[in-house]
Amino acid sequence: MATLAKDDELRSFDVPEIARHSGGYTIYKIILQVTPKEITENSYQLIYWKRYSDIRKLYDTLHRYHQAIYRPGKFPNFPEKSSYMERFNPVVVEERRIATKQFLNYAVQHLYLRTHDAYTNFFQKGEKVLLPDVTVDTLKPESISSNVSRVSLPDVPTDVQSNPIDEKDNELLLNIDEQESEINIPTTRILADLNDLTFEQHDIDLEQADPLDLPTSSETTITSPSNTNIDESS
Repeated sequence: MATLAKDDELRSFDVPEIARHSGGYTIYKIILQVTPKEITENSYQLIYWKRYSDIRKLYDTLHRYHQAIYRPGKFPNFPEKSSYMERFNPVVVEERRIATKQFLNYAVQHLYLRTHDAYTNFFQKGEKVLLPDVTVDTLKPESISSNVSRVSLPDVPTDVQSNPIDEKDNELLLNIDEQESEINIPTTRILADLNDLTFEQHDIDLEQADPLDLPTSSETTITSPSNTNIDESS
C-alpha cells in the first residue's frame, strides 16, 4: 500500500486512458503522481486500473462521510447512473473519466478523506514507476569564460586573383584593337604625305626664284650687338 498520508509529498491524480476489459466492462487507468518535497528523493507514480462500479462505490462512501462530519466545502458532483445499454457510449465514458479525475484530486487534498479506510483499501497493489532524475550541472566560473562566444573575422586574402576574361570578351577586345589600328594607319599616312608635299613645294619655289633676289652670304651674316657698339664709339 502506498503511503498516502505523508505531508512531505505532493500528490495529484490523472485518468489518461480507458480500456475494455475481457469481462465486457470498461476500466479506467488511474495514475497517482507523488513528488517528495525533499530534492534527495525521487518522484514516482502509482498506476491502477479500476472498474467504474468500484470508483462509484468509493465516491458514494466518501461523499456520505463528508456529509456526516459536516465538513465545509462543496463535494464534487458525479454523473448520474446511466442505463445498462449506455455504459459503452463514448460521451458517457468521457463524462465518467473527467468526473473521476476531479473527485480523486479533491479527496487527496483533504486529510480526513485520504486517510479513510475506503480510500486506503481502494488504492492497494498499485504499480510503482520511478521517474527519471533531472540532473542540473553546476555552473562553474571557468566554464563561463570558456563558453563565451567569440566573433571570428574572415581571413583577408593576400593575393588578389583577377577574374578570367571570357573567350567572347577577349575576342571582342581584339576586334576593337584591330579596328583602332586600321583607323590610325591612314591618318599617319596622310600626315606623312602632307609633310612631303610641303618640302617638295619649298624646293620648287627655290628653283623658280631669281638668283639676284637670293640673299648673299654677307647679307645673311648677323652682326652682333657688341661689335656695333664698338664701331659707334670709335
